[in-house]
Order: sequence, then structure tokens, then C-alpha cells
Amino acid sequence: MISKSHSIMINSQIEICFKTPIYCDVKEIMTGYGPLPASEGVIDDYTWANPKGCRTVLAFGKPLCTEKIISREENSYWKYELINFQQSTFFFVKKVIGEITINESKSDQCKVETRYTFVHKGILSWPITFLFVHLLWSGLQKKGINNIKKLAENNPSFMYPKAKSS
Repeated sequence: MISKSHSIMINSQIEICFKTPIYCDVKEIMTGYGPLPASEGVIDDYTWANPKGCRTVLAFGKPLCTEKIISREENSYWKYELINFQQSTFFFVKKVIGEITINESKSDQCKVETRYTFVHKGILSWPITFLFVHLLWSGLQKKGINNIKKLAENNPSFMYPKAKSS
């Protein structure tokens, strides 16, 4: 397993800092880095942002993987995983575990930390995973957390949870 963490201080209420990474449109957060394209969005997201909720992540015009919430601790912690990779571009990854930790440092200011742990498929895929995480993913993750800060400090529009259809 190979992990990478980034943190940032955000000037906003704890509730907004907690909701922004999960409730906002992923296309506004994961905006690309170097050769890594911006997120194309998600489908099948009716349960997303709820405990055990899931959605399908899109890349290159088709499903990339399933993203599933594992744990939600109100105003402090999210844990989710990306599994069932369907494209050969991630041939070296078994799953990715994402964690977001929110700590209020003072009124209307929070430290937000993102941590991603990549589980590689085997010893031969370890070097590829290591290079990917440290050369590409780290930049995308850092850009993403900066986008979370911009959104949280400027009255973000939340997409989730979605209203249940009758």
C-alpha cells in the first residue's frame, strides 16, 4: 500500500468544511493535473453522501470504478473506497481508500486533511503505483484540496444528498 496526505486550513464553518468534499460536484474538485484529465462526473449517485452510499465514477467517456462510502462521522471524518476498476488505465490498482479528516482549530476555521491509500495488485505493480502516487496523484490531490478550500470559503452549492424520487 502506498499513501499520500495533504492538508489545508479553510476559513469556513465546520459543517461546510465537512460537507464540501463529498456534497459538491466532483467536477469542481478534481479538475485535472498534468496528463490526468479532469473528472467527467458520476452516474448512479442516488445514495451518495449517505452512510454506505455509492456512485459510479466516469473517465474517458465510460465507467471507471465504483466509489463507496465506508464511514461517516458527522463534522469530523469521511472514509470511502474506489473499487471495481473497469478500465485498463488503472491495471495496477486493486482499490483506493480515501479519507478526509476535519478538525476545527477555531471558530470558522478548520484544518482539512485528505489521505489516499492505493492498494496495488501485486509486487510487480508496486513500482508503477509508487510512481503514479508520487508523481501524478499527489499533484491532483493537492489541486483538489485547494479547490475544496475555494468552494468551502465561497458558499458552495451542494448536489447531495439527492431527493428521493417518488
